[in-house]
Parts: sequence; C-alpha cells; structure tokens
Amino acid sequence: MKKFLIVKISSLGDIIHTFPVVGYLKQKFPESQIDWIVEESFADIVESHPDISHVYHVNTKQWRYGKNLKAFGEFRKSLKGVFYDVLFDFQGNMKSGLFTYLARTKNKVGFGWKSVSEWPNLLFTNRKITPPLGFNIRHDYLYLVQSFLKDQHSQYEDRGVLLKITEKQKKHIEDILSRPSLVQKPWVMVCPGSAWPNKRMSAQALTTTLQNLHQQYCCSFLFVWGIEEEKRVSEKLHQQFNDCSLVVERLTIPVLQNLMDNMHLVIAMDSLPLHLAGTTCAPTFGIFGASSAKKYQPLGFNHSSYQGTCPYNLVFEKRCPRLRTCKTGACIRNSNNSIKITMEI
Repeated sequence: MKKFLIVKISSLGDIIHTFPVVGYLKQKFPESQIDWIVEESFADIVESHPDISHVYHVNTKQWRYGKNLKAFGEFRKSLKGVFYDVLFDFQGNMKSGLFTYLARTKNKVGFGWKSVSEWPNLLFTNRKITPPLGFNIRHDYLYLVQSFLKDQHSQYEDRGVLLKITEKQKKHIEDILSRPSLVQKPWVMVCPGSAWPNKRMSAQALTTTLQNLHQQYCCSFLFVWGIEEEKRVSEKLHQQFNDCSLVVERLTIPVLQNLMDNMHLVIAMDSLPLHLAGTTCAPTFGIFGASSAKKYQPLGFNHSSYQGTCPYNLVFEKRCPRLRTCKTGACIRNSNNSIKITMEI
C-alpha cells in the first residue's frame, strides 16, 4: 500500500474525528502518501496536518448550482491524474459518493447498508463495511480501515498530532502564556460555545462549576470564542475571575490547537474545541447533553465527560432526535447544579 485517499468533506468536528485514521495508516505504512478531499472552507485544518500529502479542495455549494465549473474541471483533472491503492469514504453521503466515483482506484471502501448516512452512497463503493454498535465514532472510522486491511485485532493507540504552525505563531502562543493574569498554574482553557444552543451549559451552572474548580486548584482560566455571541459569554465569565483569567483573541484553528497543547485541562461543550483538544496531550472534560459522550468524547484515560439526562426519556446512539428542534435543551441548559471536575496536577 503506497497511496491512500480519504474522502471526508465536512464538517470540522467530523474531520477531526478522522485524524486517528491518518495516524494509524502512517504507523502501518510509514512511507505512504495520504491525500484528502475536503470542502475548501475546511481545507486549512487538513492542510495543517503534518502527515497529509495533498488536499483536494471542493465547493459543493457552487458546483451544485453550476457555478465556477472551471474549478470543478481542474479538480476532476487533478484527481484523475493519480491512481490510488485504496479510497476510504468516511462521509457516506451522496456528495462524497460522487467524488468517490470520480477517483481512480480499484478499492473504494465505505459504510454498509446499516451504517451509511445516505443510501445512494452505496452505489459508489465496492467494499462496504458496517462497524459494530456502541463504539466511539473514531473507532468506527478505524474499523473501516482495519477491516479492509484485515488488521482488526491490532491495538492502535492514538497519541494525537500537533498541527503545523509558523515560528511567528509559536511566538504568539508564548506571548499569550506570559500574560500577568496567567502567572498562576494550572492553566484551564474554557470553551463555552457550541453551534447548537441546546448543547450549551447554562451560564449559572458553568460559573458555579468554574468557581468550585478555582477554589480547589487555584487555577487560571483562558476563555476562547469563535463568534461574537461566544465572545460576550467569555467576557462575562472573565469578569468573575478578573485577576486570574484572560479572554483570548480569536485564533486560527492550528494556533488554537497548539495553545491547547499547553493546557492542564480543556473544558468544552460537545463542539469543535473539544474534539480539537482531543488531538493534543491536554486532558479534556466534555459536557454533553443532546449527543452521546460515549460516541463522541475524545479517546483516552485523560479525557472525561458529563452526560446530561434527557427529561423526555429519549434514548439515542449518537445524537438526540430532537437536537435540531428541542426548544428547551433541558438536558443541559436548565441545570442549576455545578459539575464536579477533578484534575491531576
């Protein structure tokens, strides 16, 4: 095996879940070439991975409506110029199936009938594999690869990866960590935001949780954000810990990930920051409500989580069926109790 192609076009969190596959392939085939097809809006994080050789940019929104077809032609020509030993389609939907169809390889591996996201994807793969139920999403992706390679019984330990950044960006991280408000260790990064409002912990419960943590460990907090709403939440939290906290300016994903690697703990909702932190050496504490911690929390002994209880008694394998429609988010947002978090210093 010399050349591998990964098809995982979105979204950021799901792309990060696929990173252990890259580590496994590089461990088994150190001299291999690993390429990736991804939406161009998410390409930066894949291009920052040190073990990815080439990244194909796609723009499905434009191409769907017949826009910028010249770029599509260039993409297709570039993809046709390489013959791969095996392709892994981890997206499992109609869009990824079309790119899988265009790729030149005899081995097109994807999900089976019981696990594929959209059934038309089955038309474009010739090796269909269904992972067993009840395992972490990262194990599902690894299962596809290991099953194809007949290596299911090998024990692979994902040790994460540091994304590539410049020397100037490394210096910027050093400057952040040298701020006077961070003199006190341990450092705890707090990521209060999530794309879905009903995945966020209530402000009251989060504040109480952090107050208890600070009282026990005398830690300093770094509050990070991605959008203006999250920035406002971070600034309010910062006011509660004015002398020992910092609201970090918005960073690129590779720089944020390298900053996370310096933390003694990262606290986050089930969102991009949690999964990004899971690729570093930093311990994490994930807060889950409308999604399953068992399915999505980072792997490893130094990662722990809290799972909210559904007041409607809904049971789900991956995500709550009401994730997009639930107006209360009561499994997590209405909790008035703090969550107990422990740290190993």
